[in-house]
Amino acid sequence: MTAAIGNKVGFDRSLRLLKAADYKRVFDGAEFKVSHSNLLILSRRNSYDYPRLGLVIAKKNVRFAVSRNRIKRLIRESFRHHQAELKGLDIVILARKGIDRKDNPEISGLLIKQWQRLQQRSQKSQTLPTP
Repeated sequence: MTAAIGNKVGFDRSLRLLKAADYKRVFDGAEFKVSHSNLLILSRRNSYDYPRLGLVIAKKNVRFAVSRNRIKRLIRESFRHHQAELKGLDIVILARKGIDRKDNPEISGLLIKQWQRLQQRSQKSQTLPTP
């Protein structure tokens, strides 16, 4: 089950972390961490052939609801376009202070770089021999 059909890329429920247990699993057992001053991405493998995304955009770090919603929208949009490269991962993105001061192109560019770093780390660990 995947949201990509032909050239259409969606973001249906199967691509979301919905339960607290799903978030807890990523927080407690993050295999991959990608950090930036404005974002922290935690990830671990899942048993599906598609990625799932969870967002933590705290009011403490992004004060206004309008800004929190804009950031969530930008992250979901970027995730939709990069989900093919992130197969088999559960991902939680945590917003940090200052991200709301960036404009949309800056956030989009930041996300592209972070997706690439996450993809590199997950592929690198797949090619490492197991002891």
